[in-house]
Amino acid sequence: MEHRIKKLEQILLNDRFANHNDIHLVSIGIGEAVAEMTVSEKHLNGVNIIQGGALFSLADFAFAAASNSHGRVAVAINASISFFKGVSSGMLTAFAKELNSGKTLSHYSVDILDNEGSKIAHFTGTAFRKGEY
Repeated sequence: MEHRIKKLEQILLNDRFANHNDIHLVSIGIGEAVAEMTVSEKHLNGVNIIQGGALFSLADFAFAAASNSHGRVAVAINASISFFKGVSSGMLTAFAKELNSGKTLSHYSVDILDNEGSKIAHFTGTAFRKGEY
């Protein structure tokens, strides 16, 4: 199991889109992951609050880490997000948790919280599992 997680951490370090957007893996376990992003100017939209795509990217990265934690390549086949609060600065943390896991499909919930613990957004995703990575 430890070998799987180490290999996945290396795969996630190679996520160029996450790196470009300053999204970092904090922790990973079987069926769960935590990622964070410090909101900066490049994450803001025209009315100076975080762009929805930035929030989706943070949640999607945590979802990817959690869904790939079983040693098989998992790709999203469905995802949605609800936004609750706009922010313009601070650290955001995404907490991904597996809701259920089958042979080929798995379902996840991701909550994004700000520094004070307020929920900023909620993401749900379904992953399709392929072969081993």
